[in-house]
Amino acid sequence: MADADVGPAGSRDVAARVAAPRSSPSDALAEAQGAVARALQRRAMQPLGLDPATADLLVQLHTSPDCGIRGVEIGEQCQMTATRVSRLVDRAETEGLVERRPDPLDRRAQHVVLTDEGRHLVGRYIPLRDAVLRDVFSETLTVSERAELEGLLGRIGSRARALLAAD
Repeated sequence: MADADVGPAGSRDVAARVAAPRSSPSDALAEAQGAVARALQRRAMQPLGLDPATADLLVQLHTSPDCGIRGVEIGEQCQMTATRVSRLVDRAETEGLVERRPDPLDRRAQHVVLTDEGRHLVGRYIPLRDAVLRDVFSETLTVSERAELEGLLGRIGSRARALLAAD
């Protein structure tokens, strides 16, 4: 970060950066998403020794039926290639967080499930993640602004999914 962004007490001059003009709403969305991701990483992931990809994997498995899903679905949900998913699952398996089992619906496929250690870790991560998100949103937006933002993001997501479906 440039010295110009640091105030007299050494704190970042957030107001100056927030007031800076943006070239488009998509730039503002990308910047906000990046800032939230960095806050999550610093305050929720790092204290537990998690990286973003592993945290995402554990949450995806935790919220899936029977806490497990196929590798292909992990790739779709986490927006990763099959190779990257395989490496991520390999690493998580080595760390004792997940295990592969034969998919009950397709014996050619693998079903990735959380281990007890993985369930314990994601159980510690989710409250930290939720606290960061609550802080970001409740300290920034009113209740009605949060509802409006949710509606706007829902519409943007719906349009993006419609574009994908048209391909």
